[in-house]
Amino acid sequence: MSTTETLLINKILNIAAERKASDVHLTAGNYPVLRVDGKLVTLTGEQVLTPDFLLGMAESFLIEVEKKELEQEREVVTVYIWANRARFRSKVFYQKGYVAISLRLIPQLIRSPKDLGLPTALTQMVTKEKGLIIITGPFGSGRTTTVASLLETLNRNKGLHIQTLEQPIEYLLANNQSIIEQREIGKDTATFIKGLQDTIDEDVDVVTASSLEEDGMEELLLQVAESGKLVIVVMDADTVITALERFISNIDPDRKIWGRDILSQVLLGVVAQRLLPRIGSGLSLAYEVLTMTSAVQAIIKDNRLYQLKSIMQTSREEGMVNLDKSLLELVRVGEISVDDALQYAGDPQMFKRNF
Repeated sequence: MSTTETLLINKILNIAAERKASDVHLTAGNYPVLRVDGKLVTLTGEQVLTPDFLLGMAESFLIEVEKKELEQEREVVTVYIWANRARFRSKVFYQKGYVAISLRLIPQLIRSPKDLGLPTALTQMVTKEKGLIIITGPFGSGRTTTVASLLETLNRNKGLHIQTLEQPIEYLLANNQSIIEQREIGKDTATFIKGLQDTIDEDVDVVTASSLEEDGMEELLLQVAESGKLVIVVMDADTVITALERFISNIDPDRKIWGRDILSQVLLGVVAQRLLPRIGSGLSLAYEVLTMTSAVQAIIKDNRLYQLKSIMQTSREEGMVNLDKSLLELVRVGEISVDDALQYAGDPQMFKRNF
């Protein structure tokens, strides 16, 4: 890249850093766009981005295998390291025939579960020696940050062998009390499936998977958890119930009964989370939590997931939380506005009556 183009990148990313942006969106023919506290901000005072600039920027940080993937698949996800100052989860893709780039900042500091506002029930789940934990939510809801926080807590307090399967590797974890091996799909192991298969007979205590994008992963995750390991997986689903429905639906039809049975035995819990604009600045975490009880086990085994909603509403003592209660608490303590809470409330009318 030319010196002028490098200076432009530095200027855009410096502005992003100053405004504490979580994301940077760069598309040809448009001004740079930041996401700050959950809202999009267009940098109209900067240059309109050209196709040549974006192509040159992508080529400056993609390695050869990633350039080939971009050419063949028309998109690639990797990590962009900016001047040894910051790391970004980078998606390079085509739109309207031109290269576009989306950058998501990966914080250098791994915050504690308490600092993130994670539910106590989740931090208790991760102390178990074996079982399956599902972390779900939409893109940008902080799922990767949650997993990194949980792993770093284990790393500081327990002597475990932890292996992560990621695409790409975002947070960098260093050995403390534990041994941590971070494996990137396509670089350190061919696929999520292959990486999971390798862990079954290995001396590994904790396994994480950053997505469920490959067919057959659900059944394999159940086998890994059943083999006596703690498994944490990230899913794309807005709610606890949707996550479980999607997980079970992806199990082979001929093995559905087996899948529900094993899931009811190994599941430790499900946390669905999302981030909302905090009053003033920053973001606040809202969540719903499903923990395991004998009633929940029976519901999963018998395929009566529709009953989980009422269970979660009436089982606070077991650590369960529905999203509306989490939102209500954030409003009451002054972290988020009523209007923002109502956008995500499952039952807006009930929410208004409780407020």
